[in-house]
Amino acid sequence: MNSSHIANAFTLAATRTLNFMTAIEKTIALIENVDLHSETAISELHSIISSRLGGLPLFMTDIKVGEPLVRARKLENNEDFHHLISDYSYPPDTEKIKVGRANLKGQQIFYGARFRITALAEVRFIYANREKDFAHYSLGLWEAKEKLSLAAIVTPESIRKNNSQELFELADFIESAEKKYRNNSKITGFLDFYRFMANKYREPVEEGEEHKYKITAAFSDFILSTLPTAAGILYQSVQYPQNFNVALRKEVKDTNTIVMTNAARQKYIRTGEKAFQEDESVLTNKIDYEAMRVRW
Repeated sequence: MNSSHIANAFTLAATRTLNFMTAIEKTIALIENVDLHSETAISELHSIISSRLGGLPLFMTDIKVGEPLVRARKLENNEDFHHLISDYSYPPDTEKIKVGRANLKGQQIFYGARFRITALAEVRFIYANREKDFAHYSLGLWEAKEKLSLAAIVTPESIRKNNSQELFELADFIESAEKKYRNNSKITGFLDFYRFMANKYREPVEEGEEHKYKITAAFSDFILSTLPTAAGILYQSVQYPQNFNVALRKEVKDTNTIVMTNAARQKYIRTGEKAFQEDESVLTNKIDYEAMRVRW
């Protein structure tokens, strides 16, 4: 991780005469008051965000060439291995895609984590296996072949608290920006909203509460729609906040900006009510890009 910078260069669109801090507080209140169970929630959130947050500055960070990302997939009872590279990528069937932390319904997004333990947490490992004595998962290792510029929705406070060492440079940069612009009400207002949204990305969402994803899903879509230079979003893991997750545009995978370099099939056995340990690991023989298959 390196090269922190600010997208949009603080070119603020909302230059009304009313107190800007009050306007940001009202924007946050409007978002919080949206009925997330409603079928119109996403369109309401889109309207609030797009109309009131023009010129929102975003803190950016880069994933360098060669840096790894991990994606986990559960093997169902009738599956021995995942055989296609697409099995380790974004979901292929848009009809089955539900609203997620950084995606709208039907929106194909590549989710990755920095480490295996975080990747497993992101696929609800414990929830998915709460009545089972063992479980099988596939793990795909991906590497950046070009630099990835990501909108980093994080707070320096959480980075420090959780000792997220890879994000320390980003924390330094955010803190320096806050100090530099502390007397500018427009920018400090935007930064307050930025902190509000970063906390939403770190908010635990229990099974059955997936409607809560709509806020971050709408905001992620706003970023990807208005900032074409961003390959995706970076946010801290809920389960392992010392690590981070990414949500990338599907085109990042489609253009081989990230490439799958290894895969494994692993078996985990239960050791406690909410605890599993690795029991078996089988590495792939080859990632066959000509056939777009994983050879075992």
